[in-house]
Amino acid sequence: MECPKGHGKLQALSVRSIRINRCRECGGTWCDRDELRLLKDKESHGDYCWIDFDLWKDRDKFRASRQQRYQCPRDKQPMTTVRYGDFPVTVDLCSKCHGLWLDKGEYDEIVAYLERMVNTHTVGDYLNDLREEFLEIFTGPEGPISEMKDLDRVLYLLQLRFAVEHTNLAAAAGALPKY
Repeated sequence: MECPKGHGKLQALSVRSIRINRCRECGGTWCDRDELRLLKDKESHGDYCWIDFDLWKDRDKFRASRQQRYQCPRDKQPMTTVRYGDFPVTVDLCSKCHGLWLDKGEYDEIVAYLERMVNTHTVGDYLNDLREEFLEIFTGPEGPISEMKDLDRVLYLLQLRFAVEHTNLAAAAGALPKY
């Protein structure tokens, strides 16, 4: 595959057993469909591995951005530069193969955004996430065991957020006898 910025061949790399393609010159990265989610899950420290970063899941959340006019390295189709919801990073997507191009540093920006999201979610947000993760045990892309681990992580983060938002109730619950 060729770099969409015109820098020559992309180098195939294996990062935590996930195969990606990177440009040696510009540092951009090509991820086939689902590779970004898999890479994030393998590299995360657990607190945000449950967040399904699937840009194709909710196409209505796409917001057009200044177009880069890149061609997909996989199938040479024009890619669309978009922001996803309130996500601060733009990515270039291929509507045919669903791969995406990340400029140098954009992956780190994505991970930083996910970390901020985890740290600013409210109890209500985590309750909504809990419902979604429960449904994904039956319908999710990762299989039931992996989805149950995601559900467990959301329960843990809900417990932490509850303790922060409701310190008196959390202290009272902690003082109850354990059986």
